[in-house]
Amino acid sequence: MESIREIFIPENNKIVLTIPDTFIGKKIEVFATEIADSFAEQSKKVRQPFIVADVKVEGYKFNREEANER
Repeated sequence: MESIREIFIPENNKIVLTIPDTFIGKKIEVFATEIADSFAEQSKKVRQPFIVADVKVEGYKFNREEANER
């Protein structure tokens, strides 16, 4: 399913929407809502990777037999 998302600040109360040729003859939904400034600013920020754990594995050797012992 193809979709289009565009965020902009309108200059008046009319919007001209150009849709792809693949949308012609199909049922589509057009949805407009106000976005809080904080959300727009957050989406522009570069997100830092989430680090789960900082583990040193130098010198570690995995022992499959030991791991599978019951």
